[in-house]
Amino acid sequence: MKRLIAAAACTTMILASVVACSSASAEHPPSAPKKKKAKSQPTPVVDPLQSLTYMRQGLVLMQQGQYDEALQRFQQADRIAPGNATNHNMMGLCYLRQGQFDQALEHFNQALELVPLFTDARNNRGATYLAMGQLHLAEVDFVAVLGDSTYPHAKQVNYNLGLTYLKRSQLGAAEESFRRAIVPPNPVFDAYLRLAEIAQRQGQLARAKVLLEEARINFPEMTRVSLELGKLLILMGQTDEAAPYLQQVIADAPDSEYADTARNLLGAG
Repeated sequence: MKRLIAAAACTTMILASVVACSSASAEHPPSAPKKKKAKSQPTPVVDPLQSLTYMRQGLVLMQQGQYDEALQRFQQADRIAPGNATNHNMMGLCYLRQGQFDQALEHFNQALELVPLFTDARNNRGATYLAMGQLHLAEVDFVAVLGDSTYPHAKQVNYNLGLTYLKRSQLGAAEESFRRAIVPPNPVFDAYLRLAEIAQRQGQLARAKVLLEEARINFPEMTRVSLELGKLLILMGQTDEAAPYLQQVIADAPDSEYADTARNLLGAG
């Protein structure tokens, strides 16, 4: 995540008070009352650092999946210090994860209006377009992000771009992007699954097996890769080889949907 952008100074609106007058006798019209000077309202003292505190609290809540509560903190920060691109990016992420894509786009666009080179916000906007099925706009944003050689999350962006191409059935372009996403160090786990999917669609089951085995080596804690290997081996007619992988899924996550699928596959075998 980019460093927090300096919060803009907040402005305070003071409403002038209204003085009411009452008339005396009708025979002797009252003289015009002396105008009283309007008492100025005290300007509330706001600590600009409080906005950063709200943003930090919102980030923690967002990481815990408490998106409504996180939004409240980010909105509080925005009221104190409006015009913070990072804050708009965080609000956009909350809406994106809640599936409220229009609101997410609004905040990502505001972030980019404030800081046009805000790469995180552009990637997140691309992810929103991807979720909405607006594939061309998603591609434009992801390609622009990859043009930033300093961006530390290029592998995740390559994965997103690969998904965009895969949804268009552009298998060659998708494979190229996914392969960039698995370059060591720190490869993207799901990119292995997508590459194996492409290999299966092309009828290259042995290559799919190699990819899944590599994923299992790099991500031994990921239950899903064992399930995918078991399913692939059954498809290849290697039921006996599939069984240990499926049994491992059940042992690792007995109450999961993956385990239910593994039990069904073992029962069918």
